[in-house]
Amino acid sequence: MLFALLMALFACSQRSAPEYFLDQYITRLSRVTAIDAPLPELAAPTLPSLRLRAYPMPDIRLKALEAIDLLKCPTLSQAIAYRNSSLGKQMLPSVHYFHEKKLLLLIPQCINTLQTDAQDKRHDQIISRLHEVLSEKQANLPAVEWNLLFANTEFSQQLSSQGRSLPTSGSDGFQGTREALAYLVRLLPERTLAAPYTLSNLENHLQQVSASRYLGQQIHSATLLSRALNHAASILEQRLHHGSICQGNQNSEQQRLYNVFQLFYRDQIQPYLTRVHQQGSAIAHDWQQLLAHLPPPPTPAMAQYLQAIVGNDALQQSITRHTTVWQRIFDQCGALPGVR
Repeated sequence: MLFALLMALFACSQRSAPEYFLDQYITRLSRVTAIDAPLPELAAPTLPSLRLRAYPMPDIRLKALEAIDLLKCPTLSQAIAYRNSSLGKQMLPSVHYFHEKKLLLLIPQCINTLQTDAQDKRHDQIISRLHEVLSEKQANLPAVEWNLLFANTEFSQQLSSQGRSLPTSGSDGFQGTREALAYLVRLLPERTLAAPYTLSNLENHLQQVSASRYLGQQIHSATLLSRALNHAASILEQRLHHGSICQGNQNSEQQRLYNVFQLFYRDQIQPYLTRVHQQGSAIAHDWQQLLAHLPPPPTPAMAQYLQAIVGNDALQQSITRHTTVWQRIFDQCGALPGVR
């Protein structure tokens, strides 16, 4: 009995999965129209490899001997020593980002300290070198900020769906992901290290991101829906091209098509579609705000990927096409009672 119950629960969960009711919708449309069109391959945007999505980091560091001369700037000396250590050479993108922000605060402070000591002429060369490093690090900070997001393990995991779509109900990680993106939008222009713009605060938001694969699943779901709606539209367009379906009797093709529309599209697909589309629009807006604070993508592959997930609303286009062909049917035949 326990085995039978588990199998029943599994079958029930399968029938509630988006893949199931999308497949059923296409299958029923093909059966009613007698049009067997092959389903296209799923072409979901794929996150480029780390080499193609991250900026290479130039080695802009003070040598250890130079750090010894900075005894009047012990905090900066400690930061440089840590960067030159074995741990410092393996910084995570988030730690690297805060290290660079810290240096951009400490270097000017050290320059001011050395400039006040006019008696020691050896400081002139160090001050000149510090100005050079400061300019180089300021110019490189946008790339560090980019890598904070796209070279980070948490976001790369989020952007990978592992072939899974968003669930039809329950928690999906949407709110936590939005909160993390909103925090980054506030963090990137901030040049201080004061709360809430600290490493620990950032790590808390990144942990929130790593708790789900929302972004990847949202992209996968939108791609699944786009393919299904376009395929359904293609079937219906072909059927309309072959002649009228407006027979009007109870067992007519018109009636059977309307039944498929109600039972599979209106009752199952449309609620899920509305949620995925609304959440996707909100997330795309968040991405656009975040990308406004970042440099251009480092490679064409990364630019194409971002265009696919942010700037090109393929789902909206498929919704419009699908709605248009059904409206043509309703306009020609008139909606039957109970069909909206």
